[in-house]
Amino acid sequence: MAPPRDTVDDPLRKKPSQTRALRTVETLFEAAVRILDSEGEAGFTTNRIAERAGFSIGTLYQYFPSKEAIVVAMVRRHRDRVLRELDVMLDRCVAGEYGPEQALRLYIRTIVDSFGRGQRAQRLLARLGWQLDAPAAIVAAMDDGAERIRSAIARLDDPLLPVPDAPTLYMLTRAVIGAVRSAAVEESAMLDDPRFEEALFRMVWGLVHRPSGG
Repeated sequence: MAPPRDTVDDPLRKKPSQTRALRTVETLFEAAVRILDSEGEAGFTTNRIAERAGFSIGTLYQYFPSKEAIVVAMVRRHRDRVLRELDVMLDRCVAGEYGPEQALRLYIRTIVDSFGRGQRAQRLLARLGWQLDAPAAIVAAMDDGAERIRSAIARLDDPLLPVPDAPTLYMLTRAVIGAVRSAAVEESAMLDDPRFEEALFRMVWGLVHRPSGG
């Protein structure tokens, strides 16, 4: 699956609604993860996924037209899960369970983890998904994440943490995602280096935090 590739707009041929269909799709996803983890991209084929899941290739094709569509479906599901986790974390910050600095550290850690820190399969999915997912879907996800951050900062109403203007928020979200995505695409050791996470934190905190008396 070497670039360039066509991107995928709608990865599912049909959306599962019945319990059995949902279980089938979940089993296919689990098989795909196991193959990526044990065999890498070279072993990632629709035949291998179906075989590992214990289904016929026809069953797989009922839901997905290609291995690329499976990647995109898995990436979007993972992205939605991460956004939900980040929402919970931001809500806890607004509720006063921990401060903005800790919240930002947790936020960046979650982003780095989501691109596959210490996880071969997730790192491959992040790299392949960035190449295959429709650009509009990626942009929409980043814009959504930026709006969630803006809303949380506004709800905090902290004079030392003013709401960033639109250009600053755009730059920060793209800088963080871009750096982490580059580390995944380049298969860089940076994803596992705590100094990388710390550098991202310092960049963002330095721009959004207003020092006391400043």
